Amino acid sequence: MEIQVRKALPDDFEIVTKVGHDTFYETWREYNTPEDMAAYLKKAFDPKVILNDLNDATNTFLIASVNDKVIGYAKMRRDRTYDEFKNDPAIEIERVYVFKEYQSQKIGKVLMDECLKIASAENFAWIWLGVNIDNHKAINFYKAYGFTIFGEKGFQLGDAIDTDYLMKRQLITNN
Repeated sequence: MEIQVRKALPDDFEIVTKVGHDTFYETWREYNTPEDMAAYLKKAFDPKVILNDLNDATNTFLIASVNDKVIGYAKMRRDRTYDEFKNDPAIEIERVYVFKEYQSQKIGKVLMDECLKIASAENFAWIWLGVNIDNHKAINFYKAYGFTIFGEKGFQLGDAIDTDYLMKRQLITNN
């Protein structure tokens, strides 16, 4: 199986919207109320929001495909940081979403490798992300890449507030 990864273009907004919506739903539906899920999905995966994000140069979306079927994506953003990084340049991985049926096929690894490559090429000192504290599979995946927990933050999902770990990995040192 050959995995292709490419940068998403604004014309990809419909597929990014659908894949984001569907992968989030299949992962989190059993842990949240239908009302909270509906509210979050409507807000986070509104096609206009995704199109605006794709047109915003602070974001990079990577689409993963197998045999021309989109099976996941990653979103990186350059507009948020934490005091933790002491003004060193930091880039966030906001999303790494892969359909469950493909998660054992190294799609996440391919997306993460590409995210790290982009972050290094752009001379970011840090790469960071938030991950639900109950998503042990993802936490272990990120730890295997050298990410460490440095804090927590709230994640609004409808009326519910979940807790995310904040995880970081140093890319370059600015000594």
